[in-house]
Amino acid sequence: MSDKRIGLFGGSFDPIHLGHLAILRSFLSSGYIDELWLLVNPNPPHKQTTDASYKDRLNMVDLATKEISGCLISRIEEELPTPNYSYKTIDYVIDTLGYPDVYFCLGSDSIDSFRTWKDYEKILERVSLLVAQRKADYTLPAYLKSKAIVIENTLMPISSSDLRSKLQTGEPLGEHLHSTTIDYISKHNLYR
Repeated sequence: MSDKRIGLFGGSFDPIHLGHLAILRSFLSSGYIDELWLLVNPNPPHKQTTDASYKDRLNMVDLATKEISGCLISRIEEELPTPNYSYKTIDYVIDTLGYPDVYFCLGSDSIDSFRTWKDYEKILERVSLLVAQRKADYTLPAYLKSKAIVIENTLMPISSSDLRSKLQTGEPLGEHLHSTTIDYISKHNLYR
């Protein structure tokens, strides 16, 4: 058993953007976790497909987060059966890897659909949620008040789907993407 407090932050990161990086820093500076494990989902259960391959998304996340202390890329979902449901990943981290003090980290925009997630009740039975504000006037729904902590976050109205559309039209995105992400996308001719 480890006494480290682990935050799990998953997503497709298609592509990772500066809004994601701001949220990562907010989770790490919240005082609730010692490490933040990024889970780049190989096969997101809520999406039919991703625009970039798992390998490309993993590489972009690695490059963009290299200098963020306490942020680790975890590839555990590669080993778990598909589909990669969050409650299964949480069970694996707690029961198999031996980390009893786990927080599930997500942006407040994900709370809107949280009740539609596969076995979301199992997530709430095992862990508390760390929720990064994505809107200035955000309030937790009543059913989460005892199971979630809202943390302050630099608000950045960016979405990966909007960025993919802009990349397809060739718009410059230097104010939304880390320089390593821009370089990687260009070098590998992604999102065209």
